[in-house]
Amino acid sequence: MDYSERYFLNSEIDKLKRDLAFKREELQAMYMEHKGLTKKVDALEKENHSFKQQIKQLEQEAEEMLLYP
Repeated sequence: MDYSERYFLNSEIDKLKRDLAFKREELQAMYMEHKGLTKKVDALEKENHSFKQQIKQLEQEAEEMLLYP
């Protein structure tokens, strides 16, 4: 293998290393975004559950009010 072939291979390896580093950064950013979105979904599910309980309670109170006018 002559010098030009080694230089070409080393250049390709360096390019692949840079590409890999960039992809790792992208993946880490996507993971952090996913983690944040998962927390938001969990919070919204809890809030939704709370609202459903409030609605159920208000419906019961409304029925009781209609029974005793």
